[in-house]
Amino acid sequence: MKINHYEKELINIANEIIGFLINNGAKKNDAQDIMQDVFVKLLQADILLAPDKLRPWLYRVALSRFYDIYRRQKRYRDILLEQYAQYSEVEPILADYSGLQRALEKLNDYQSALIVLYYDDRKHINDIAMIYDVSSSKIKVDLYRTRQQLKDIMMGYENE
Repeated sequence: MKINHYEKELINIANEIIGFLINNGAKKNDAQDIMQDVFVKLLQADILLAPDKLRPWLYRVALSRFYDIYRRQKRYRDILLEQYAQYSEVEPILADYSGLQRALEKLNDYQSALIVLYYDDRKHINDIAMIYDVSSSKIKVDLYRTRQQLKDIMMGYENE
């Protein structure tokens, strides 16, 4: 069976999109499933797109599917945490976070935003880098330095 030019182009674009999704935080299996869903949608739509319109359409549909999966997983996680807290017989042990709160208040706005985005909002390094329009390595370095600064501030509180 000989693969024609259109099918070769689809395979190349599919591999490109899978790599793009993996680089943006999708697991390999999820990226492959998303691409399979995109192909199913393309077949169900029963359309033959021109090569110049094929790539944007595939990217748009794949990104839409990726965002849907991300939102669904986030919602499931939130529901599970809510249900766990509601039905848990054991009260969570709450440590004294006043030292942490005071230490966070001593950080500048950028540093505290990094901590909140990374730990509370559970954003990936790449997402934070896109928000601040800087490289991911800069975000990693800034997070490391911020954690060290928090550690030093909190050690100072313990020594008081």
